[in-house]
Amino acid sequence: MKENILIMKLRENYKYFGGLSLIYGIIFTFCLYKNISGITFPICVGVTIVFAVLFMKKINYRLMKHSLPYLAGMGLLGLSSAFTTSVFMHFFNIVGILLLFMVFMLHQFYNDYNWNFPAYLKRILILMGTTVQSVPYPYWHGGWFFSKNKNIRRNNTMIAIVIGFMVALGILCITLPLLLRSDIMFSKLFGKTLDYINFATLFGISLTFVIGFTLPYAFFVALCRYNLIETSRQYAESGIIMPADGMNPAAAYGRRVRYFDPVIGITFTSIVSFIYLIYCAIQILYLFIGMKAGLPEYVTYAEYARGGFWELLFVSVINFIMVLLCMYLFRENVILKVILTIVSGCTFVMIISSAYRMMMYVGEYYLTFLRILVLWFLVVLALIMAGVVVSIYKGRFPLFHYIVAVVGMMYILFSFSRPDVIAAKYDLAHWKGTSDTDLYYLMYETNSIDAAPEIAKIDLSDEEWGYADNEYMSQSMYNYFLNISEENEGIYFRKANYSRIRAKAAADRYIEEHKNDAGVDSR
Repeated sequence: MKENILIMKLRENYKYFGGLSLIYGIIFTFCLYKNISGITFPICVGVTIVFAVLFMKKINYRLMKHSLPYLAGMGLLGLSSAFTTSVFMHFFNIVGILLLFMVFMLHQFYNDYNWNFPAYLKRILILMGTTVQSVPYPYWHGGWFFSKNKNIRRNNTMIAIVIGFMVALGILCITLPLLLRSDIMFSKLFGKTLDYINFATLFGISLTFVIGFTLPYAFFVALCRYNLIETSRQYAESGIIMPADGMNPAAAYGRRVRYFDPVIGITFTSIVSFIYLIYCAIQILYLFIGMKAGLPEYVTYAEYARGGFWELLFVSVINFIMVLLCMYLFRENVILKVILTIVSGCTFVMIISSAYRMMMYVGEYYLTFLRILVLWFLVVLALIMAGVVVSIYKGRFPLFHYIVAVVGMMYILFSFSRPDVIAAKYDLAHWKGTSDTDLYYLMYETNSIDAAPEIAKIDLSDEEWGYADNEYMSQSMYNYFLNISEENEGIYFRKANYSRIRAKAAADRYIEEHKNDAGVDSR
């Protein structure tokens, strides 16, 4: 069986694969321990790609040319993390890199050209579950390797000591702080001695290394278990004829198979689409054409926008899921296709309405990170729905790859856009009539310091800003930049970050220019 052959190859070459995992664990720890935004993050992404290629090369899997876009996307997302201090962007960059890496490896190990959207999602979930199941393998294979290797077995006593020490260290990092807290005398006896040992740091480094060593090996074991291909039983149950030897599989199983009567889909989508059509007609007549005449006197534009935005967004997502399920659960039917097209068209109207309401809200209350994210999501959702409409009429349309490409490219653009900077530029350009609260938001309620260079452009002595002779605001601005300067003092090469460097430079300039201003405490 192919699975057994590949896993046996991993086990028999444990010196190579285990050694690679060990080296990767060290690099992973150095690059990422308490550091997901430094220049070492994209380095770790690059090392991950290199090690994946080395793993595959050893088991005779070559790098396929169609995999290069996935690798480029991973590299760009890794690089973008060193250009922002936004925790939101860092988290979703990691999510994007992991998803791209899984799709890349699935493409390497399987013939995925005929997989539809549900098939891809199913296999990604199976791969994740299989990876978790495979976590013990690096240690099982390691034990087998050391027991079979005579040269290593001679030194098994020393190996046992080292392993025992590492295990004890891991356990003590958890239990010892608890013991110190539980007994005064025990704490008095060992407390001062152990003050020089940071168990939290030791535990964090050890855990990071274990993750960096274990997960790559477990992930490749999961891939080598080769449990994501369709079996003959699965083909038979789905009504698809197994392809003959040498026959193109795509030609054998043709278009997607629907399992349920399309009348079911026609019935409920007809009712839904009827309601949607009425709703969309109202949107066109009152929101897009005659909103001023249609609004009651006691409802402001902002209240109207806020009143329906989230509901429309939620419904749009539901529509996407509904259309997708109808495409894959029901047999092909012309009437159903038309109705799904109507539902998709109504969804576009809802997306436009949602975006219009958000722009009204922005016009009243300015931009924030969340509002930019929502507008970006609406654009992405519209592009995805366009692909869904094409897929309704073109069964072989690669919807999954299209969505991966759209979401990947759009997210890369969003990741490099530094939304906090966009929000700050927009807000400062429309600053008239704002209050102190708006400035405090830009300084203290964003999730990064990306906007610091833009905030530094504010001249509080200028009457246009409305803060002249406001000593409290001057003090707040000065403290804001002083904190940035102090917190980013001595940026080492390992934590170099484009946005952090720019914020530090802007803060230093601001402090130098305003250190002698009246009412400012220079600390």
